[in-house]
Amino acid sequence: MRDTQVRFHSIVLLSFVLALSGAALISCGGSSQPTAATTGTANVSMTDPATCTYAFSKVYVTVTKVTANINGNAGPSDSGWQTLVDLTNSPMQVDLLSLANSNTICLLKSLGSSGPLPPGKYQQIRLYLLSNTASGSGTPSSNLCKNNTGWNCVESASNAFSELQLPSQVQTGIKIPSTNIVSGGLTITAGQSVDLNIDFQSCASIVHEGNGMYRLKPVLFAGEVTQNMNSISGQVVVGGTSTPIANATVLFEQPQGGTEVIMDSTTTDSNGNFFVCPLPGSANYDIVVAAQTGTLGVASTTYNPTVAFNVPLGTNLGPIPLVPESTSLNATYGGAAGIEGQVDTDAAVPVTLTPTMSLTPAGGSATNVVIPVFGVTGQPPSVTTAVQTNQSPACVSGQDCNNFTLMVPASNASVGTFSSGAITYGSPAAGDIIYSVTAASGDCSSSSATITTPSPGVSADTTTDLTSTPLSLSGCTAPAP
Repeated sequence: MRDTQVRFHSIVLLSFVLALSGAALISCGGSSQPTAATTGTANVSMTDPATCTYAFSKVYVTVTKVTANINGNAGPSDSGWQTLVDLTNSPMQVDLLSLANSNTICLLKSLGSSGPLPPGKYQQIRLYLLSNTASGSGTPSSNLCKNNTGWNCVESASNAFSELQLPSQVQTGIKIPSTNIVSGGLTITAGQSVDLNIDFQSCASIVHEGNGMYRLKPVLFAGEVTQNMNSISGQVVVGGTSTPIANATVLFEQPQGGTEVIMDSTTTDSNGNFFVCPLPGSANYDIVVAAQTGTLGVASTTYNPTVAFNVPLGTNLGPIPLVPESTSLNATYGGAAGIEGQVDTDAAVPVTLTPTMSLTPAGGSATNVVIPVFGVTGQPPSVTTAVQTNQSPACVSGQDCNNFTLMVPASNASVGTFSSGAITYGSPAAGDIIYSVTAASGDCSSSSATITTPSPGVSADTTTDLTSTPLSLSGCTAPAP
């Protein structure tokens, strides 16, 4: 009996000691209970949804790093930059055209993962490419660019290689601003991982300068993607027929504060088809299509824009009809309307010019829809202001300037709203076409003007002149060399 009592008291004492030890551990922060995560992670991929016709079969770029900043206006040397992917010791050479869609599946190239990342909405992303003159350590073990064409190049169908000349900005990272990021930024949440895709648009990014020379003028978009890799597809045809329209411009837009913002773009293939995947985010898209066929000024046909509002991810829109102009307009602009103007700034900067129409979806509110500009692969187009001595009229005293011409559709848009799995397009409204043109650049104040373009048949010349009242931007900071 006594032995039993001793054992009982020993067990009680041991339990008491263990309880005290546990309490001491908890009071000293040594609890084994899980604590809430304070950082997140990101998985970064790259894709190119292009369907345009190339003069080359491969495009190689060599990625070294991807960074992000919560501050959308941060300079490359400012604080707050977080590294999403670091490939500086083992750069990744990527063939962008191998990422082009197959009209059936999404093809993504994983660049890597990052973490830990402080939570927040990252409103600027920068992509770094390896210099074509780099050598030694920090370069790939083998080079897919042959014949001394650097680490970034294009390969023609006949297997001839040409160096892809890089802009100076690759030294500080190719900037993807908030306007080119779905939802205005990438949101990192504590304890969670997101999948970020960078859409490197070859169609709009590579300029053939002749004599076998190619230059990179990067057009990039980015955004969080979901695991199901949602797509939107369709076929652009001549209205009332099944005749496909090749090389039509297709813009994927979402409204932000009453004005649409382009989130992605592509062109149709030889059969009028397009397929873009993955489209980031989860919200519906507004699809804007326009086309101009033939050689400028020679048997050219211009088609009015068609807009499909409220299209869910995963939708095949089927035939999207474009209505050709009912009359042959001036050959100067190939049947399109020409908006001519001048933009001036108080510093030499690149300026983006965005033409829009105010359109209203069924059951919705009016929104300013971005309309494609003919002859421009990157949407919307841009010019760079400088001290000009040959402009007519001359620059405003003390200002940098540049004249521009935008070739846009000369008719109002056909509009349809996707609902209950179907869409019907209305006929273009009669009467004059009202365009708004907005000029914007970095930290400059934006400037806009509204222009009325005569309806087809009213005038043989549909040019609208803005040069007498320039779009003027102030507060501009010239980019670092």
